[in-house]
Amino acid sequence: MSIRKLLDHFNISIEDDKRFSCCPEPNGIKNSNELVYSLTAARNLSIAESKNKDILTPCNGCFETLKGIRSEIKSDLHFRNEINEHLEKINLNVSAKSDVFHLVEFFHKLGSDIIKDSIKFPLNGLRVGVHYGCHFLRPSNKIQMDDPMEPHIFDALIEDLGANSIEYDRKMDCCGGSLDRAGKADFGLEMVHDKLEAMKDQRIDCIVVGCPQCFIQFDHLQQDLKKLDYVYDIPVLYYSELLCIALGLDIKEIMTKYHRTPVEKVYEKIDSITRKNKLIKDYFDIEFLKKCFKCGACNNDCPVAKITDFDPNKLIGQLLNGDINSVIQDPSIWMCLDCFVCYELCPSKVGLVEIFTKLRNLAREKGFVVEGFRHEYDSFKKMGTIAMFSKAARKRVGLDSNKPELEDLKKILNEIEEEK
Repeated sequence: MSIRKLLDHFNISIEDDKRFSCCPEPNGIKNSNELVYSLTAARNLSIAESKNKDILTPCNGCFETLKGIRSEIKSDLHFRNEINEHLEKINLNVSAKSDVFHLVEFFHKLGSDIIKDSIKFPLNGLRVGVHYGCHFLRPSNKIQMDDPMEPHIFDALIEDLGANSIEYDRKMDCCGGSLDRAGKADFGLEMVHDKLEAMKDQRIDCIVVGCPQCFIQFDHLQQDLKKLDYVYDIPVLYYSELLCIALGLDIKEIMTKYHRTPVEKVYEKIDSITRKNKLIKDYFDIEFLKKCFKCGACNNDCPVAKITDFDPNKLIGQLLNGDINSVIQDPSIWMCLDCFVCYELCPSKVGLVEIFTKLRNLAREKGFVVEGFRHEYDSFKKMGTIAMFSKAARKRVGLDSNKPELEDLKKILNEIEEEK
């Protein structure tokens, strides 16, 4: 349902074909009869070809099967001829002209700019544990999409939503889904337990998957682990569900009804993020803050950061987490010297000076000003100058010793303060 909502949102038409069978599943069927496995996949491919359409699948297993067999048909003439001898008996033929796309791959190709432009609820601060799953990237000689052991494609989609894709131990391990059919369900449960422990250590808010088998393992088996006194309660979401939430598409009711691990915690976190975003959106460009935080080069370039504990990137991270009150109360925001080194080196020619100027203005309005700057501002309001005016010093060097006439300036300054 979430996938259909997304495709409709982006005006992408789809067609269901009732002739499609199971992919078939790449573990049990292939290892029982490889010809049946290959021929069934080829039949599905030929059905798509007959309509001149590509295939979109939200399943790692289907993706590996269909993509892998398509690769063999395309590269191995003998194999293709053998398959077509069987398909001709049911009036079908396959040539591998139709492509196969995984859900994650499809939205990656759709483009981050298109997705970002549609986001209504940025998820900055949400800590996501991505589970790639085995069959999404491997075997790499047939899939040929991303690094099979150190991929980035799924993580990038999560980051596009503003969320943080968190690294954790054993990230690329299998979910253990097939061990149940191998008669070793306990080992499958242990594999899920190990991954959940690693995610818990990293304070992950939700797990995001792109495969139904992986979803079942993490969502359903958390309930089995509870019986053994291992409590995690980490919500498990399809990527399409998380994207629906970020786009403002209603998917909560069906998730609440059919997910076995409750999803309320992730909705509470996202609601909190939304409230915090509203606090900072009036003053800052959230998209720029995200780019700025991801870059973080200012920490290496800032003259003050080089010799002190001043950490501009950390403060930007706090802003993105919506913690604006803590930031404006932090005395370190006054350590920015307005030297504009960060501006000159910033690829976007923005730098941090404007951000820190806004922060310090907000801090002064709330009464959080370090003593030196507070005294300077109060003196300026009172006298219209910062430096002390010394008649004697000016007379000694033959300069006019009359004080500047600043009553009109002081009047304006007082009016501004009164308006506030």
